[in-house]
Amino acid sequence: MNLAKKYNIYLVGGSIPEQCDNKIYNTCLIIDSNGEVVGKHRKAHLFDVNVPGGICFKESDTLTAGDGATFFDVDVLGRVGVGICYDIRFPEYAMLLTQIHKCKILIYPGAFNLTTGETVSAV
Repeated sequence: MNLAKKYNIYLVGGSIPEQCDNKIYNTCLIIDSNGEVVGKHRKAHLFDVNVPGGICFKESDTLTAGDGATFFDVDVLGRVGVGICYDIRFPEYAMLLTQIHKCKILIYPGAFNLTTGETVSAV
């Protein structure tokens, strides 16, 4: 928060585990240039995958999905929408952000690799 204020920038902080009401969310905080939290996105689409001969991974075993659209306004850029990683694979979410909430920029902090990249097979 101090760095955002010191350098007069917005920070979109990737994602961290957040515990709330005995649930755990994959959460991204957005800090404005005054050092204030102006947004908090909870990953809506959990990554459950079983790649034959590869990995089996179920975020839903640990995490709870968020259920809201997240966006914030920046004076010089306009409205910015936020998702996390696997949220990018769902065009309906991007359409909600751009068409209903009028976001001009979309940010999706994430980690994709060759195993989970283009050949993902959802469970």
